Amino acid sequence: MKRILVLGGYSGIAQKVEEKWARQGASLYLVGRSQAKLEIVRNHLLVLGAKEVYIESADLNNLNAHKSILQRAVASLNGLDLLFVCYGILPDQKMLEKEPEKIVENYNTNAISVIHFVTTSVNYFESRNAGTIAVVTSVAGERGRKSNYFYGSAKACVDVYLEGLRHRLFHSGLKVITIKPGVVDTPMTKELGKKILIASPERVAEDIIRGIENGKHIIYTPWYWKYIMGVIKLLPERLFSKLEI
Repeated sequence: MKRILVLGGYSGIAQKVEEKWARQGASLYLVGRSQAKLEIVRNHLLVLGAKEVYIESADLNNLNAHKSILQRAVASLNGLDLLFVCYGILPDQKMLEKEPEKIVENYNTNAISVIHFVTTSVNYFESRNAGTIAVVTSVAGERGRKSNYFYGSAKACVDVYLEGLRHRLFHSGLKVITIKPGVVDTPMTKELGKKILIASPERVAEDIIRGIENGKHIIYTPWYWKYIMGVIKLLPERLFSKLEI
């Protein structure tokens, strides 16, 4: 059964994905900032049937800690089959526009730390010619919009990085998967209110599990975001700039 390292172990999406893996008897190593929240999730997953669940409290913005986190996960799980990256912050767009000195946290958390940890893990997976790296980004990274371009540009950075990594590793035994959800009903998005196209984390988790199992390179969830963003990307900028989105 799979040995899985999850970054962002108690995020809204990650918890629902972990529940499905737990029911399959997977071994899990969960990383997040809050020890208390990780303990709650661990106990829940063990009840659901996870073979074993390890937890580690860490700040993933501390790049110097990444190698040791990976090493502890590999040692605890006796190997690693899948890295699942599912963490981030949704910054206040208006606040960052007025206080540019605060944009660093957005890029550190949503882009730099993700790219650094994935690159660190690639070195492990490459030495074994096997493994899967699945990273949750966002459809917000597909086109810059005035409502969230700080967040979207960080996700776009990760998207392009993963595309290049997938290209480099195409002939290896490694899989690199980009997961692009739309708006999901989680604590991170509660300030956005109830939007028409908001999806449940359960629905998104099902899409993620199915996409990983089917070996997809890019997973849009729910599926219709692939076509929505396809249309939005085709709009001429003169027309796009007039839209209130």
